Amino acid sequence: MNQHDSYINKIHAQLDELTLTLDDLEKTIKEKSHQAHVAYTNEMTDLRIKLVELRSKLDELKAASADNWESLKEHIEVLHRAFVSTYSYFKEEVKRNELKKEQIL
Repeated sequence: MNQHDSYINKIHAQLDELTLTLDDLEKTIKEKSHQAHVAYTNEMTDLRIKLVELRSKLDELKAASADNWESLKEHIEVLHRAFVSTYSYFKEEVKRNELKKEQIL
């Protein structure tokens, strides 16, 4: 397996893992109050759209010529870091709101 294939497989595995964690977070959100569920649904939709964009860029990378490889690779890495950062922030926000609710009760 060459370096390009190895990199693509690594990113693909990371995107699969992120999809699973999004699914878990979505299940948690569905258990929240209706108001919280509605508020979080928009965020989840945005995260899913960004994940689809990442997968699309990964498909472009698979078909990229050697000249475009590095540029696309860098773009995917930026998108990936941005996604993970947004996801982490959102997940922490859900936890913070959960803790606030518990403190009120």
